[in-house]
Amino acid sequence: MAAPTLLVLSDNRSLDDRLAFEHGWSVWVDAGPHGDLLWDTGQTGVFLENARTLGIDPTTARAVALSHGHHDHAGGLPELLAAGYAGPVHAHPGVLLRRYSRRDGTTFRSIGMGDGRLAGGIPGFSPVTETRELLPGVTILTAIPRLPGNHEATENLFRDATGRVPDDVPDDAFLVIAGADGPFVLLGCCHAGLANSLAQVKARLGLSRLAAVAGGLHLGGAGLQALEQAAATLETFGVERLYPGHCTGQAGLDFLRRHFSGEVTETGCGLRIRP
Repeated sequence: MAAPTLLVLSDNRSLDDRLAFEHGWSVWVDAGPHGDLLWDTGQTGVFLENARTLGIDPTTARAVALSHGHHDHAGGLPELLAAGYAGPVHAHPGVLLRRYSRRDGTTFRSIGMGDGRLAGGIPGFSPVTETRELLPGVTILTAIPRLPGNHEATENLFRDATGRVPDDVPDDAFLVIAGADGPFVLLGCCHAGLANSLAQVKARLGLSRLAAVAGGLHLGGAGLQALEQAAATLETFGVERLYPGHCTGQAGLDFLRRHFSGEVTETGCGLRIRP
């Protein structure tokens, strides 16, 4: 099986002056003869513009998969559909939940897909309730159990605009890709927490070692215990390469650069990764 290649289309910064950036996340997964997959769609149509600049047409993807229903990961989906994509969209059934984030203690902002342009549903939606192989060598895991004592990034997230119903982001998902050097984990925002997520790699797929991890680790504002747990989890799974980006946060990035023994490469629009 030919090893896939990854290309970051949307991120919080750009590595190429030709490419725009935003608070969003989108990655093109080129799986060779098995087709291409689009992982998340960023916040707007930025990923589409960047893809075209790089000679990629995302409407030709064999499949789209969403890491969860927050606007910075699924907000560009209407633009993709309008551009002509007509294939399947794989995600947890909760991807269209209404959801809000609390800012400054009292201000609530809608950050979900449940009250936007896709409120009526997603054409070609293919719900994933736990684990599914999307392409040969590309598997999505969702509905991640949260174990006591493990960090999860769900603070100030709610299902209502009054802060009465917490949102534990049940649709949080990630990919496991068969890479040339071993299994490669491609995260979205990791709301379930890295320790909880990688525990399911072992429980469901029987994998105890990973070659690399990429994506948002959601460590912005996290305490020392959460940062130490993330670094320890990476070491436990023998991860050799780490590509943190998007929601990882500068403090999280700096901590991992100091305390993770492997190679650390910050992501950005235009970054190519060979798993």
